[in-house]
Amino acid sequence: MSKAAKKTVWITRTQPSAHESANAFEIAGYEAVIAPLLTVKTKAVEDAVPDNAALIFTSQNGVRAFCESEPRRDLPVVTVGDATAKLALNMGFSDVRSARGTSEDIAALINNAPDSTARYLHISGQHVRGAVSEDLRAMGLTAERRIYYGSSPVQALPDIDIETIDMAIFFSPLAAETLARLAPRASHMSALSISAATDAALGTLGFRARYIAKAPTLEGLIAALEAAR
Repeated sequence: MSKAAKKTVWITRTQPSAHESANAFEIAGYEAVIAPLLTVKTKAVEDAVPDNAALIFTSQNGVRAFCESEPRRDLPVVTVGDATAKLALNMGFSDVRSARGTSEDIAALINNAPDSTARYLHISGQHVRGAVSEDLRAMGLTAERRIYYGSSPVQALPDIDIETIDMAIFFSPLAAETLARLAPRASHMSALSISAATDAALGTLGFRARYIAKAPTLEGLIAALEAAR
């Protein structure tokens, strides 16, 4: 793709993951504009982490929030995908497995080799996708969800020239809901969502076109964007 023909994509993801995403899209040949629609803040958690805990991370924000609050890195970890697993390894965890999919795939991975002595802790934000803890309890395992961070919608559209955006990229239903609430129109650009639930959260906000990644990963988003052009 020539420089003159580059399309502009809007990365609506929270920092610092937005920079990782922007870099990947730019390597793929797109101009990336970073303007998050959510902010993330770590929450205080009073309950101690038990010695038999096994941690479940369904987002990179969960890894960062846990590591800001807790010193322990000796616990086994299961993540939703490879990017989250890589971050957990970089933060000092050594026993890390990736489900390489969705929250449903986490339960399936654990079910392949369940630890009946472990207390599974789903480290999450207040907005959560899937039912990881419920799925594990249905398998007869001990599991609970602990909220380590909160995601809050921005109260006004980011200060960017939205008219120059060719494609807005959405990584969560909450971000999609935020644009649907704030934007008067979006018919000049297309939307690309990481999941069907995220696309549904855009509601009736009209776009030039709407696309959904076949896999809920950064690579899946880029593949969907390539297929759409």
